[in-house]
Amino acid sequence: MIRIAIDGPGGAGKSSLAKAVAKELGIVYLDTGALYRTIGLYMLNSGIDPKDEVAVTAKLPELDLKLTFTDGKQHILLDGVDVGDTIRTPEVSMAASAVSAIGSVREYLLNTQRNIARTSSVIMDGRDIGTVIIPDAEVKIFLTASAEARAKRRFAELTLKGVETTYEQVYREMVERDKNDSTRELAPCVPAKDAILLDNSKLTEEKTLKKVLSIIRKVRKKKSGSGVYMFFHRLLAPFLRFLFKIKVVGVENIPTDGGFLLCSNHIAKRDVVLIGACCPRPIKFIAKKELMMIPILSSLFKALGAIGIDRGGNDIGAIRKSIDIITDGNIVAIFPQGHRYPKVDPATTPVRNGAGLIAYRSGADVIPVFIKTEGNKYRLFKQVEVIFGKPISNDELGFENGGNNEYMAATEHIFGKVVELGGYSLPSKNEPSTDGGAE
Repeated sequence: MIRIAIDGPGGAGKSSLAKAVAKELGIVYLDTGALYRTIGLYMLNSGIDPKDEVAVTAKLPELDLKLTFTDGKQHILLDGVDVGDTIRTPEVSMAASAVSAIGSVREYLLNTQRNIARTSSVIMDGRDIGTVIIPDAEVKIFLTASAEARAKRRFAELTLKGVETTYEQVYREMVERDKNDSTRELAPCVPAKDAILLDNSKLTEEKTLKKVLSIIRKVRKKKSGSGVYMFFHRLLAPFLRFLFKIKVVGVENIPTDGGFLLCSNHIAKRDVVLIGACCPRPIKFIAKKELMMIPILSSLFKALGAIGIDRGGNDIGAIRKSIDIITDGNIVAIFPQGHRYPKVDPATTPVRNGAGLIAYRSGADVIPVFIKTEGNKYRLFKQVEVIFGKPISNDELGFENGGNNEYMAATEHIFGKVVELGGYSLPSKNEPSTDGGAE
């Protein structure tokens, strides 16, 4: 999951940028400015001065405002009617600036905005998103431009919509709103301390979008620890493949981008090293928490983004983290068997339902992997094959409503594909279990 905050003055192009980013990343776009505009419109329609704090506060309980999303597009219903572009006039803009400075209005909308950010990957634009609404957002950008550039854009936008105004009037209102928004005591429009400043006065929308997507990619890469991972991968992978005499098969089946779940059979601790040395992309392995407590190694595991899981019960936190990592476009690896089974026919071992649960919750496809050795045991100077199978579509896993039975059935289907890569087949179904499946 990722939360992106775009703040800045009016006319900088925050809304159009946020919509474009949301479309590129497939996440929810929440136009917070439209919420304030809707309240400003409501006050104007009710004959209330938007600057009258007492009157505005008294009117809020009567406000019937609903927020809906259709195909990722936001719709605001005021008294059951979609406000559409009626909130985009200069008069409503000034009213929005006035009501947004009133504490009761901000409190009215605060929980709505935070709840959406708490449950979804989201991008919000406004004037205090990174400082007040979601101060823990992973990406914070303060988008600005000169008053002249912003006034030209807003004038062109209004003219295109048939609104009668002049550039001079738009410029004056822009300067006045900038002053009001940046100097008000409550949630002023100022950059968060950790925000990235981006002046797009001379940038096209396309170039602004490219810059922002580049910023987001860098933040995601840093967050995922992939930089550290790939450093060690480049340094060690060739040596490890030589040392363990690894033959890699089917590496072309690994998608070059996007998140997915990787599932493998489990023979020994070195399985993690073998798979990591053969996969060209960073992998987050689900590992038992005990490994995360080993001095020195624990720091390395954390740097590489390993996910510690409590095998003694349902570790909801680890499951959620795994799902977030996948939805952020990364790879999570899990051993469905849950334990190491050397010298044993893998098709006869039990599996746990963690793989099915993560696949269901993330909606991800699955890559089966089989580590093939002589007698299912590592032998000195004997070649090891790491075989990557074709992706298993999430649709193929037969999910309907979720639940332990569906998770187990999906995991059995996945593990069936895993052992098929090694020339085995599952003889029968296994009993459900709920402690995930971790090294």
